[in-house]
Amino acid sequence: MLSLEGKTLLITGILTPRSIATAVAEQAIQNGARVLATSFGRAKSTTARTLRSLGGDIELLDYDAADPDGAQALAAELALRTPVLHGLLHAIAYAPPDALGDNLGNASNASIATTLQISASSLAFLVAALEPALAAARASGGASVVGLTFAPNRVWPGYGWMGVAKGALESITQSLAVQHGPSLIRVNLVDAGPLRTAAARSIPGSQLAFANWATRSPLGWDENNASAIAEACVVLLSGALSKTTGTTLIVDGGAHLVGN
Repeated sequence: MLSLEGKTLLITGILTPRSIATAVAEQAIQNGARVLATSFGRAKSTTARTLRSLGGDIELLDYDAADPDGAQALAAELALRTPVLHGLLHAIAYAPPDALGDNLGNASNASIATTLQISASSLAFLVAALEPALAAARASGGASVVGLTFAPNRVWPGYGWMGVAKGALESITQSLAVQHGPSLIRVNLVDAGPLRTAAARSIPGSQLAFANWATRSPLGWDENNASAIAEACVVLLSGALSKTTGTTLIVDGGAHLVGN
């Protein structure tokens, strides 16, 4: 049986009960992990309400991926709570409205920069800031960093610069895996099939991703249930796949195998 007893995880991206990060936190707690979460600004009260529904003693830390000093501030706050971090879930992404849609040329430079900073490069800055705590897990088998992506090698209607950001996130993941491997820090992505989350609703044309997914998936697919995606994240965060790094684990019911 999978166990996270004695492990401390930091989970970003918890907002509503439908968030993938919420499902990951729930399963991590059920498997014995100590979970710390992040949020900021007006979203913090919503995150806190969701955390209360999970039960347990989940500490909420401030982290704004759009703040250039956000990762370092988070690292300082985390250091007051634990010297060792066994796992990190990067589950944050954002694109301003003009960075979405099917015409990349419609976006402003500022919106492009925001999209790439929050949705992709924030992973690199988080790992850099938290590296001492992650490296401290070496004595217990190393640490695991897991990010979330969505079909980064395909072009989806309405995804715009978010699709570009997911491609960048995959490249960043591979680079970080090589850079931090000697410290036994594994860095992987989970390519999650579509779910009806708040983030999905903000993507124009996202309904096209849902249209035939369940019927195309050999294993079936429930767009309202994040448990299968959370299972994959928890397995990676547990360290069970001790020699897996720089990879993208696809959890989509097998839909990627079937042509449109």
